[in-house]
Amino acid sequence: MIFPDSIVDHIAQSAYWADRSIRSELARGIIAGEIDYSSNLTAAFRRQINARAILGLHATSYLLKPSAERAVGADGCIVLSDTKEFKICLFEAKWPQLRTKRDCWDSLQRSSGVSHFHEQLSRQSAISNLFAVWEMFYCEFPFDEQPPFMPSHVSSCVWHEHAYAASQARPNRKTPWTDVELSALLDKHGSRIDELIRKVCACEAGVAIRGNDYLRVFEEYQVPRELLVIEYAGPQQQ
Repeated sequence: MIFPDSIVDHIAQSAYWADRSIRSELARGIIAGEIDYSSNLTAAFRRQINARAILGLHATSYLLKPSAERAVGADGCIVLSDTKEFKICLFEAKWPQLRTKRDCWDSLQRSSGVSHFHEQLSRQSAISNLFAVWEMFYCEFPFDEQPPFMPSHVSSCVWHEHAYAASQARPNRKTPWTDVELSALLDKHGSRIDELIRKVCACEAGVAIRGNDYLRVFEEYQVPRELLVIEYAGPQQQ
């Protein structure tokens, strides 16, 4: 466990309420798209953490070089650190727009003719043995009006390994993913961001990296340009 149980609770609850608040804004038409949602999500997560005013616990946002997202196939990065070691979470964001559109969220990559989502998953696979990686599907439905395979108040998340396995099992990767395929994936493996954060903190996902030299790791693996660092420097549980 990278943090004491009480700190994990605060971080997980903050993640939940951050996602819930931005989903409510997406439903009201305030959020413009995937990039806007991801940026607002990490900002809300930061504010939720800092507003709790827990001694030793704080969150800081950073902006890195804009070309990184294409390299790693992800939109957001969350660092969890106890100042002695840290874990990196990466997520790729998708907005399927299931309320108004059909089969619109994936496309074919021009250079290869393969599903763009599959290529993103393939790029993620190179770092999935070190980082905690998940796919995050935003939902614009009002609360409790979403499809049955999505959570009532937040986004639907899927661990990279499950999404990649499903994508590799598709009979034809030279066709975009459909809403039917997405619903099957989320129905079987869908989760919430707070549940994933708890697993990362419990060392069930991602590898702990010694020290706190975040920038070295960011430059080596070219993580997304927006990152949120959550640090806890208080007393640890024995």
